[in-house]
Amino acid sequence: MVDNWRSWCCWTTSYWMIYICILLVCRIKESTQQIVIEELKVPKVVKAGDNTSVILDCVYDLHNSSTRGLVVKWYVNDTILLYQWIYGLPPITDPTDEHIQCGYKATDDPTTMYRAMKINNLNIKHTGDYKCNVFSVADDVSRETSMIVYSPEETFDLKYEKNDDESGEVVEVTCIAGGLYPEPTLEISVNDIVFNRTEDFDAVRQDDGKYNITAVLIAENAHLQGETVIKCTLRIPNANYTNWRFLTYSSGTATSTPSVTTNLLRKMDIQVINNTEPNTDNGGGWIIDNTSLVSTIY
Repeated sequence: MVDNWRSWCCWTTSYWMIYICILLVCRIKESTQQIVIEELKVPKVVKAGDNTSVILDCVYDLHNSSTRGLVVKWYVNDTILLYQWIYGLPPITDPTDEHIQCGYKATDDPTTMYRAMKINNLNIKHTGDYKCNVFSVADDVSRETSMIVYSPEETFDLKYEKNDDESGEVVEVTCIAGGLYPEPTLEISVNDIVFNRTEDFDAVRQDDGKYNITAVLIAENAHLQGETVIKCTLRIPNANYTNWRFLTYSSGTATSTPSVTTNLLRKMDIQVINNTEPNTDNGGGWIIDNTSLVSTIY
């Protein structure tokens, strides 16, 4: 009786060991057949323009898994389907977005030929989170990344004018920029000393989605000695974009008053206004250096 029990236990143990081995082999085989998205080639930052095109490429490897039911999809902001390719059929695109080029071939391999999505004539509305989804009967994988399509300034002016108030003659420096995306900031400095920023203020967004922004600095004329270099720095932080305007102010009178850095400001006013029609008048005693330095980092 004991021998029979031992034989049964040995047989049962062997059976389960064989069963576990079979499961492990199947699992290993299954894992080698998983789809892997090796790289999602999407530019982080790109400038908007009628002649600008980008290719969003979903580089995947089937790892010998079946192509049965193979489908590649591109989404923006998680829910909006822009592009779909079913293996063996022509790709289709969102009919409401005429910028997406249908039929762009990424490779000559029939299993990856239409994996990429090409967008022509980019505009700021193409900013978003892009997701590539690849699935078949064997697997279902996704990968996501963001793309910012920025718009540099359409207008950018730095100017000043003299006015009189109860305390005497004052100089009002105005920096205006318009037609930007995403949200910009402005910074005014005098002789390399920064006096105001607009980071704490909201730029005004227009109907077309772009922003206008204005910074104003008011100082007493008596505190501006000799030639004073005024600089306005425009930034689009999320796009790593920076531009500058310089202006040279001459008071015409040298004084012995304390330094500009300690006595420039009588009052400082930072405003953000809806400037849909920027002032382009370049007359009236304004000395404007049109030097424009642009730095764009990708």
